[in-house]
Amino acid sequence: MTGAETAAWGSGRLRSRVVGGLLALASLAAPAEAETLVTATSTNTVTINSNFTGTDITVFGTIERDTATVSRARGYDVAIVLTGPAETVVTRRKERSLGIWVNRANRTYPGVPSFYAALTTVPFAELADAAVLKRLQIGTPNLRFVERVAGGTEPVADDDEFRTAFLRLKTRAGLYTDYAGGTKFIASNLFRAVVPIPANVPVGRYHLRVALLSAGAPLTETAMELEVVKAGFEQEMADLSSHFPLVYGIGAVIVALFTGWIAGVVFRRD
Repeated sequence: MTGAETAAWGSGRLRSRVVGGLLALASLAAPAEAETLVTATSTNTVTINSNFTGTDITVFGTIERDTATVSRARGYDVAIVLTGPAETVVTRRKERSLGIWVNRANRTYPGVPSFYAALTTVPFAELADAAVLKRLQIGTPNLRFVERVAGGTEPVADDDEFRTAFLRLKTRAGLYTDYAGGTKFIASNLFRAVVPIPANVPVGRYHLRVALLSAGAPLTETAMELEVVKAGFEQEMADLSSHFPLVYGIGAVIVALFTGWIAGVVFRRD
């Protein structure tokens, strides 16, 4: 074997060793465990009509594991979060002045969800630590708010009294809800949850997130969209008020006058 052949052979062997070492490191760096969520809902559209009194959306899914995935020692937990269209809200504090309640200080929160529901398999404190819950915004106390200030926005502290009052009002209206234990496993890797939709639910596009965790650590997440729409007479009135506000306003006044006249005739005392 010539010197050139020996050098080439040695170079090839060295190259093979380097490649083999890189592959070994890659196999060590790659995750040894992997799960996939497959989810679906009972409907993608909620229709609001004149006799709408609320409804339920069923979310169900399965956890699929590849052949290389080993069993989790502490099993799985699932969190389902449904959020409504974002809105800008202004919170005000009333104070008594000269015997009259008037609005004083206020805060403006842009981009807050108009609706929020979180359903978990275990109590929120057992699902993950506070930092993880805050990052994933699981549970109404963990929603992140920003306040509009001069020149932009800034984060709102969790104990801010305006934020606390806003959450309390939304919860009282049934638009912000937490359901610990609302998601249930009906088989080892099959889960199901029923999300209550109240009668006063806002219309628009909704975002559904399903997060898979184990021992407090997030593993994977899936997302889909739902829609809440008006139908029938309610939708026609909404379209009329949006596209022909003057006609809608005149019609509303006429209806009010006619209703008042009818009431006067019916309840007139001779």
